[in-house]
Amino acid sequence: MIVLNFKAYKEASGKKALKLARIAEKVSKKYKIDIFVAPQFLDIPLLTKNAEIPILAQHVDDVEEGRFTGSVSFESLKEYGVYGSLINHSEKKVPIEKIERIIKISKKYGIKIFALASNLREAERIAKLSPYSLSYEPPELIASGKAVSKYKAESLKKFVRLVEKINPKIVKLCGAGITNEDDVKAALDFGTQGVLVASAFVFSKDKKKFLEKIAKVFHSLKHSFLNFL
Repeated sequence: MIVLNFKAYKEASGKKALKLARIAEKVSKKYKIDIFVAPQFLDIPLLTKNAEIPILAQHVDDVEEGRFTGSVSFESLKEYGVYGSLINHSEKKVPIEKIERIIKISKKYGIKIFALASNLREAERIAKLSPYSLSYEPPELIASGKAVSKYKAESLKKFVRLVEKINPKIVKLCGAGITNEDDVKAALDFGTQGVLVASAFVFSKDKKKFLEKIAKVFHSLKHSFLNFL
């Protein structure tokens, strides 16, 4: 599984976001691996209508609908056909009590929660809430070019064991500094089921080639294609 986070990059906004999503769609189908894209909220309708790939919101609030000015509601995500949402990225932290409410509401709407944790203590607390997926992403390595699977290898191993012990059904991912196929292979060897990638994809000169190199790692290791489409 590959999650592509477009963040708020202008290089991944509007028509450029759609172009990136279509690249991901082609690679996903060619190599039969699951690729999700997380665009900016305003780009979600454009992508859900024009790309055949699972779309994630970058954030959702603990509200269904109603008088919640400025909030991202579950009702709006459902209306747009969004598959799931990232939660608690280090650039958009959420209190644990709110994460718990978000996960509870998500089950009512059938929207998958892809939670993130900055450290092992936080990972343990979130894992006990049973999100669909949980990612280990040390903030100091984000956009550093220093992969979590290399520079935080021991912590990543502990993360995998920790989540597996609490709830083996949670999809275990990792992110931060993932820049090449070796980083991905190391992450999978440690027991994760996928990776989060942002700047390395968005700013690569040949985005399709970059994504294909990563996809080939999953394909060669015969990671299952869950067919979310």
